[in-house]
Amino acid sequence: MMEKTALLFAGQGAQYIGMGRDIYEKYPFIRELYDKASVILGYDLAKICFTENNLLNQTRYTQPAIMVTSYCLYRVLTHEAAVKPRVMAGFSLGEYTALCAADVFDFDTAVKLINYRAIAMDIAAAKSKGAMAAIIGYPRYNLESLCKRIGNVIIANYNYPGQLVVSGHYDSVESLCDAAKQDGARRTVMLNVSGAFHSPLMAEAADRMEDYLGNFEFHNPSVAIIMNGDNEPLKTEKTSELMVRQITSPIYFEDIIRKMIKDYDINQFIEIGPGNVLSGFVKKINNEKLTVSINKIVDCEIYTRRIQ
Repeated sequence: MMEKTALLFAGQGAQYIGMGRDIYEKYPFIRELYDKASVILGYDLAKICFTENNLLNQTRYTQPAIMVTSYCLYRVLTHEAAVKPRVMAGFSLGEYTALCAADVFDFDTAVKLINYRAIAMDIAAAKSKGAMAAIIGYPRYNLESLCKRIGNVIIANYNYPGQLVVSGHYDSVESLCDAAKQDGARRTVMLNVSGAFHSPLMAEAADRMEDYLGNFEFHNPSVAIIMNGDNEPLKTEKTSELMVRQITSPIYFEDIIRKMIKDYDINQFIEIGPGNVLSGFVKKINNEKLTVSINKIVDCEIYTRRIQ
């Protein structure tokens, strides 16, 4: 039986030194993609990804590195196996990988866009005293009310029932963590990030991105993409608007997964990119669905054997 498949592309935080090295060493066409990206970026991306350094965890390097690694893993998977997804989505920066995989724009454009986005977000983060925190074991509606009461903090990531991430001014995030714990949250964790991503504190980055996107044209997606900005299938005329909105708006990942299951009858989720964070989220949302993580060559080989 052919699986009803959705593809999910990794977001920031999944990076690690050595990601993508095995496919880079095996496939000449993957080396060409890394070389093309390096020319566009103005630095050696392979060196950033494969050798010990202090740059990979900096936003302006993290985002291009994850996007290129994820797209290359996608290309290897589709080179080795007949993958025919019904729908795709990406987590935050992973949306750029999905848009590229669905032919909304080409690889060179994807690298240019994610590089500009990463730099714009890095600049905005440096100007604001922002923070993010994970709130564990606390109902989303209670947390939404608490955010309104505290002020200057919003829910940035609706990951799965029981794990939400808030973003906003540092003092407000700290106050919210204290209030959530007093109100019964199981745990709160301040995150090691450089800014308040997916919050109004990224407005300057969104404005920069809006101006930059005017330089590009976008195509109809070859596969349905559920967008972070409105949790709906992409309509080409809204591409720029939704890419801008995503920078300051929450990521409703749980809602996206439920929509894929309900509207597209999905029974298999393939996560593509470093790590397996999104697969873990999916299992928390619906543990009856099959999850596959494509992180290395061996993952592609196992998946290919399974569907043959």
